[in-house]
Amino acid sequence: MKTFKKKIVSGIVAAMFMVVATAGLAVAEDSITGTIAEKGEFHVLDAADGSYVLEGSDMATEMVGKKVKVTGTVAEKENMRVINVISMEEVTE
Repeated sequence: MKTFKKKIVSGIVAAMFMVVATAGLAVAEDSITGTIAEKGEFHVLDAADGSYVLEGSDMATEMVGKKVKVTGTVAEKENMRVINVISMEEVTE
């Protein structure tokens, strides 16, 4: 009976480890460079691979028309790519 309990506990620990490891992958940060634009009610980052709607940034308005590097987490929402902004900095070349 002790062996059976050990196997169950080991299985539960392994499953919890997998959940934690997978959750860490889901929140990976990306850095994307492009130009900030206003499109309707949204601020977007126009990058080489397409556009991203910006969420969570109060800096977007002052960065319109500027080339920036945005770091954040990217998700797909309502057929749009959305980046939840962690940081934004102007790129000067």
